[in-house]
Amino acid sequence: MKTREVRLKNNKDRDRFYGEMTLEQQVLFQSIEGGIFTFCEARAGSGKTIVAMAAMVDMLANGTIAKVVYIQKVSQRFLQNGFLPGSIDEKTNGLWTPVYDAMLRLGYLPSEVDELRRTNRLVLVTDSTLRGVNFEDAGVIIDEAENCDTETLKLIFTRVHDNCHVALIGDSLQKDNHGNHNLDFVGYGNYLAEHIGQKVELTKNFRGRFSQLAEEFV
Repeated sequence: MKTREVRLKNNKDRDRFYGEMTLEQQVLFQSIEGGIFTFCEARAGSGKTIVAMAAMVDMLANGTIAKVVYIQKVSQRFLQNGFLPGSIDEKTNGLWTPVYDAMLRLGYLPSEVDELRRTNRLVLVTDSTLRGVNFEDAGVIIDEAENCDTETLKLIFTRVHDNCHVALIGDSLQKDNHGNHNLDFVGYGNYLAEHIGQKVELTKNFRGRFSQLAEEFV
């Protein structure tokens, strides 16, 4: 059966989202497209993932990059699920919900996301399989980066060639692992932003007051 080509350009939902971005989100979008490294440490519900995905899809559509690589660390919270049957892809499917949700908001059906994955234009991967890998001509998103310790981030960043666009996004007030790893990515992100990139802030919680108050509890 012939697979329908995924239309990356002239997507009404994607274009509508571009028009609805706040000024802060536009800065994040432009930073990701305009440089090799962007660091965004922001609260839950601020739109980090969807803006990062929107920027990467735009570059993919325009031929600026050849593929999008989305990375999550397998956190201790996820590992509490215990043994999961099936292939590696089947075991890690639960990690990719943010990607499918963001792409749906941008106007791409799950079947179209699957097609982008099948043709290697969208790669969804955990940190556990990156040793020896090279990232070239790619847009790289490290999401939920508060779960990454310094060693994991170094493993990822040292795979990156200079023709990439890297977005490090996370929320230091969230925590899925034991210890203080939820702060490691802040130091690493600030370091790279100072030397080779940009740090961008998002301050609005689009989920509303309830989510904002819940996160502020200590």
